[in-house]
Amino acid sequence: MAFNIKPKSFVTRQGRITANQKKALTSFWNKYVISEFSEIQEFIQGNSSLLDIGFGAGETLVSIAQSKLDMSLLGAEVYLSGIGTVLSKADEFDLENIKIVNEDAEDLLQNKIPDNSFDVIIMFYPDPWPKRRHHKRRLIKKEFIDLLHKKLKPSGIFYFKTDWKDYFDKVNLLFEGPNWEDLNLLDLEEHLRDIPPTSFEKKAIQANRSLNTKIVKKVN
Repeated sequence: MAFNIKPKSFVTRQGRITANQKKALTSFWNKYVISEFSEIQEFIQGNSSLLDIGFGAGETLVSIAQSKLDMSLLGAEVYLSGIGTVLSKADEFDLENIKIVNEDAEDLLQNKIPDNSFDVIIMFYPDPWPKRRHHKRRLIKKEFIDLLHKKLKPSGIFYFKTDWKDYFDKVNLLFEGPNWEDLNLLDLEEHLRDIPPTSFEKKAIQANRSLNTKIVKKVN
């Protein structure tokens, strides 16, 4: 089993992997982790589908998978600790509608995702790269938004959260224009409204940082 841990918009941090995560990576990798274009296409075509970019500990991914069993959920993550946690939970709850891709989301979208593939793409609390000299490492930029537009189905939704106001303000500006329509939380279906807070969200609240949300629909 080959682990791909070469992110572009993230610094590779070989953090501690718990015994349970390591066991899950060994036991369930072949069941849940996919990498080939044909595997990905087969998994997401036909059903309603969602891509979770950088799912961290997987709270959101697992929650939606449990409440929306008829939806195919693809999670993209570069860190093995988070993948191990999701694999453990997927097995514990016997979830058959989750698959994981262990690679950079931009590479994934560019090379392995057909256009008009996803009903929903979510990206919660990505690395904000707060120092100005590092802003070029932020994943959301014009080219990435153009890529999201291509990969979403007509009327597909992009749902973004960040606890860094500077990042949010720049994302807001990037989504201005005729290709996107702003939505609010009440416009979403229940499985997207009732999502438990992630560990990053809880840390942001404890640090008294603001929680900022951007929800848009593809219109052109």
